[in-house]
Amino acid sequence: GAMTSGYPSDATENAVQANIVSAGYATSSGGGGTGGTLTPGSSVSLRATTACCTDRYIRHQNDQAVTSVINSSSSSLDKNDATWIVHSGLAGGSCVSFESKNYPGDYLRHQNFQVYRQHNDGSAQFAADATFCPQSGKNGQGTSLAAYNYPDRFIRHYANTVYVAGDGGSHTFDSPTSWADDVSWVVDAPWA
Repeated sequence: GAMTSGYPSDATENAVQANIVSAGYATSSGGGGTGGTLTPGSSVSLRATTACCTDRYIRHQNDQAVTSVINSSSSSLDKNDATWIVHSGLAGGSCVSFESKNYPGDYLRHQNFQVYRQHNDGSAQFAADATFCPQSGKNGQGTSLAAYNYPDRFIRHYANTVYVAGDGGSHTFDSPTSWADDVSWVVDAPWA
């Protein structure tokens, strides 16, 4: 909580509410049991909301972004792989970028629509590919993360691999089946 005096403007109240929604506040079973926020400097874990997969988190494995079951008995390595440091978007400050907890300087980045953990090469292309813009979860839960340079594509898990996917399209991972669930993530407290 915070203590304030006076009355905030409607614009201030709307901005605060938008931040609360985009942060995906929710009760969580993740590391620590409290929800995380997409505040720059914070660490988070991103949990799937699809009914089949609510125990799965985005993590990196062999440089690819995948989803894996992470829980209190998971190895320290798995928990670190599923923990991300939130930064202001490398390509736009109103969005966010996710740096690997255990590989400093490496970020979630899409390339050919698949998401990877890659080292920031400082290029404008990398910055755009590693920036995601939070929105209210497409299924009414948590947060959906639109690709900065493909705003109609969202971080999606499909067959345990992470993509930036559209709602329908030529790729199998663009399937409209479960799309709204697959692109909605609970921002949990970090596992590591």
